[in-house]
Amino acid sequence: MQSDGVADAVRPGVRFGAFTVLDELASGGMGRIYLARSPGGRTVAVKTLITDSKDDRRRFAREVVLAQRVQGVFTASVVAADAAAAVPWMATEYVPAPSLRDLVESCGTLDASALHWVAAGMAEALVSIHAAGLVHRDVKPSNVLLPVEGPRVIDFGISQAHDVTRTQTALATVAYASPEQARGEETTPASDVYSLGATLFCLAVGRAPYRDGGAGPALEQLVRAATGDLDVSGLPTELEGLVLPCLALDPADRPAPAEILAYCADRLGERPDARGGEGWLSGAWIEAIERYRAGRVRAVEAARRRIDPDAATAAVPAPGRTSRLRPPPPAAPRTRLWWATGAAVAVVALAVVLVVRPWDAGADAAAGVPDEPVRILEVEDEFEGVCPTGSPDPDAWPPQSPAPSGRAFTSDDRQSCVVVSTAPGMTVNRFKEVAAYEEKAPGAEGWSVRVALKDSDRATFAELTGKIAGQGLQSDDPKARLAFVQGDKRLLASFFIASKLPGGTAIIAVGLGENEARFLAEALGAP
Repeated sequence: MQSDGVADAVRPGVRFGAFTVLDELASGGMGRIYLARSPGGRTVAVKTLITDSKDDRRRFAREVVLAQRVQGVFTASVVAADAAAAVPWMATEYVPAPSLRDLVESCGTLDASALHWVAAGMAEALVSIHAAGLVHRDVKPSNVLLPVEGPRVIDFGISQAHDVTRTQTALATVAYASPEQARGEETTPASDVYSLGATLFCLAVGRAPYRDGGAGPALEQLVRAATGDLDVSGLPTELEGLVLPCLALDPADRPAPAEILAYCADRLGERPDARGGEGWLSGAWIEAIERYRAGRVRAVEAARRRIDPDAATAAVPAPGRTSRLRPPPPAAPRTRLWWATGAAVAVVALAVVLVVRPWDAGADAAAGVPDEPVRILEVEDEFEGVCPTGSPDPDAWPPQSPAPSGRAFTSDDRQSCVVVSTAPGMTVNRFKEVAAYEEKAPGAEGWSVRVALKDSDRATFAELTGKIAGQGLQSDDPKARLAFVQGDKRLLASFFIASKLPGGTAIIAVGLGENEARFLAEALGAP
């Protein structure tokens, strides 16, 4: 796949880890991005490294490590990665939405209220990125996608592999770089704030905040950026308080992302009935976003059929929406599609079980081996959405405090968070059996996932489940649950323990779609 130190473009059908390439999405100076799918049907974007130099591989590996640390509603989360592969790769959530650059070029600028909504989402993304110890260094209109649910900042960390004073790639986007970055000096979170301000200026005026919109010879662009030689004419007066402070020449004079978020939230609060992009964006922008999404969904399905005509198809799911920028929802029972409840477990005996690749002693040696060891831990607390990070946020709905470091785990669909206790729990490196099956009993719907532990792990599992069941807790008490987690952030499943399980078998998820069940089973060791 490589020649002369450069990775060749790959054809559809080639695999990176568990992901099969469907099509190429983009190609740049350092990497290519492919549309790919998991065996369970999940669509992802796989970024690969083109060059094969030791320095580039080291930088790519560092980017993977940093990107995996970032969690936030307004960023594209990392699904899997292998920086040590022959062609290093990283799979992230696929967001079928146009970039801010595309939208400005095709639909024109944003009004003040819509721009405050976009700015709030971008600021919240920077809060998440900076909380992970990362400076993005390449915030610009083309690196922000806009589904109707809210903006997504992508490609964080890529510019850490470049010296902005030397590389052609960096010079091409210098119109959005901070002055200190253009001078080759150390970049800080304040550098991202400058780039945010330049991006917001573009959304409001239609150009970068420099003479001729940042066009012209590269050296001239660099000098303008390095000296902060701005041209902010045309910026609406009502947006000066948001945009101009971000463009301060001295990094110390720029507001922090959290301050920008609070500033925007005050203005968005004047319209509590507005929900998502539909409530803030113009009809032209909404139409362009929906048209793009529909086209990408069709393209994904067409690519899938080319690879596997018999593969099950499904629409690309919409990204989740943050609770911060929407009115408080009415109280309602919480659903747990990934979590088994006592009532669901009770009907399992009546189910017609359609086992998808059960694994036993006679199966392939890799069967039942998860992609990472699975820890089974006691749950202390749980809530909907992504686990909160950073400083306490009294204005969030519901009110949230930061989750304890190292004890917070978010589900892949970003809809569920658990905080585990400090108890040691147990670690499973291999399961005796993993099965996904469809429920057929009256009152039961969807697919479930069952695991069976090896004989050597049964006693520990029985002791753990007996400890929880012995407390006599109700099913809606978080402490009555066990969580299956991987790594330091990924929640696979959380399920209610009604009684001690001496047999080492547990149904860990119910009510799933077939693809969801297969994806979960794969994470637990599906070949």
